[in-house]
Amino acid sequence: MDYIHIKDIDWDGLWQKQAGHVIKTSDEAAAFWDRRAHYYEKNVGRNTYVDELLKRMEIPASCSVLDVGGGSGLLAVPIAQKARLVTVLDISNGMLSLLKNKLEEAKISNITVINKNWYETDVNSEIDPHDIVLASRFLPMGDKLEASLENMNTVALKRCYVTWRANSFDKVEAESARLLGKEYKRYPEYPIILNCLYKMGIKAGVEIFKSESEMCFDNLDDALRHFSKNSPMSDITSTDYKDFVRSLLVEKDGKYYRYSATEWALISWEARKRDV
Repeated sequence: MDYIHIKDIDWDGLWQKQAGHVIKTSDEAAAFWDRRAHYYEKNVGRNTYVDELLKRMEIPASCSVLDVGGGSGLLAVPIAQKARLVTVLDISNGMLSLLKNKLEEAKISNITVINKNWYETDVNSEIDPHDIVLASRFLPMGDKLEASLENMNTVALKRCYVTWRANSFDKVEAESARLLGKEYKRYPEYPIILNCLYKMGIKAGVEIFKSESEMCFDNLDDALRHFSKNSPMSDITSTDYKDFVRSLLVEKDGKYYRYSATEWALISWEARKRDV
């Protein structure tokens, strides 16, 4: 190997290799999240993630917050109760429509919505500086990790926060892929983010926290679609696969529930202070 220091390693390239694919085009990414919008709102909000994350963030009443990939506002809406101003940037019109409905119903006036692709945005000319920049469970599954972190640091006046899975291997997703005859790829490992920041001259901190979640499916077919990552129902014919999905669920009042816990890495750093 040609490196002897952490700064010599291509962390951006390693992230891309672990992710296993390059980032989708804007149209593909927008369509993907548009399709998931209703389901995401229904299930992802049924967990303790938001409360666990917010109690670890410092959000002064006078500050402004940029929520990158903020989608339907699961974080932006409660943050708006604490901060002076919140900006949500997201590529999906479907997600942002859910957010706009919330803003109307709750008469929230301190959230601004920007429908853009973060990876194609010139933060110097298109985004105003914000005190805090947050990327919650949102980083590129491709070759733009360092560029994304750099953009966050550029637009932040005070602090940046990133969350990512603390465990790269998901045994449920792995078993699902095996039973369906598909290749399973782990999630990129969160220490790559820390080391990429270090290479950029940023010394970030990390805290691991756990969130508990409840997912609700109206019927077994909905659960099969979810765990198979929306595979056509014609492809989900294996009795073993159906038994596997049933084993993950609790049936109650005609619906199916999945209870689980996930560990998250919260990575944060003070913006604009570098030791290169």
